[in-house]
Amino acid sequence: MVLKELGRSFSMTPAVVFITATGQDHDPNDLVGRVKSKDALEAMGGELFGNSVIFKDTAYDVIDGFMGEPLPP
Repeated sequence: MVLKELGRSFSMTPAVVFITATGQDHDPNDLVGRVKSKDALEAMGGELFGNSVIFKDTAYDVIDGFMGEPLPP
């Protein structure tokens, strides 16, 4: 992706952001608010199902999207 206004290019990677730990009043894995690429999610043993991720014994609501990494100028 190129942002002409900034004069920068970014590499885009599919990712999710963790919103809430479903059905729990705390996050036992400290993932809420974090962004993980789908490759990292798979490597850590998480399973993506639509707008949810199952990690260990906890279900999370997530938002599917992308994360960008700046490329050298």
